[in-house]
Amino acid sequence: MAIQTTEALVLNRRDLRETSMIATFYSKDFGKIKGILKGIRGDRSRYGSRAELFGLNKIVFYEKPRNDFQNITQCDLMDGFFGIRKDLNAIAYASYLAELADRLTEPAEKSEEIFELLLGCFKLLAKGMEPVKIVRIFEIRFLTLLGFGPTAEGASVGHIKVSMGTAQTFNRLKSAGWDSLLKFRISKPVSDELGPLVDRLITTHLDRPLKSKKFIKELQRLKR
Repeated sequence: MAIQTTEALVLNRRDLRETSMIATFYSKDFGKIKGILKGIRGDRSRYGSRAELFGLNKIVFYEKPRNDFQNITQCDLMDGFFGIRKDLNAIAYASYLAELADRLTEPAEKSEEIFELLLGCFKLLAKGMEPVKIVRIFEIRFLTLLGFGPTAEGASVGHIKVSMGTAQTFNRLKSAGWDSLLKFRISKPVSDELGPLVDRLITTHLDRPLKSKKFIKELQRLKR
């Protein structure tokens, strides 16, 4: 077993027995990692954080290549992105990004681009930026990195066909730099076409619905 150190974002976590925890991270150097943190809810001296959702941590683990769970011996907080927890919408959309990253990636398949994309979106959500736009950027770039996005000038998925302008917007969002992306405006007609297109692209690669998506729809219903 090799001892490894990497930066990692917490995608999900659940308690294990009285003091331990199982957590899923997306790491910079190793892709998705599932690990057991023994005693994290009891002996605080062993860890520098409690592996809170969305947080960026430096973790140390014993790498066991053919094992589903790694033994994580250290988890030190680098950035908790606590601004996300100040807004229910930000929490909902951050949960969606984390669940999407978890469900559509396989353990130990490294992608520094996916790590940086997820990290950048968590940072923007923590700063209070418009969550819908941030999520749309993530969805399109994430699908592209996975090789799931349409590449033609026009675009259609299943029975959903979109205009040339929407196809061009899709291509712009998947390749432009962050600075220009944040200034880029998406018109309502284009946004209305992009939503169903992206949803269809995502659902065709899922074996069951996303829980976080249902939560977002419920929040939207309550706002009406």
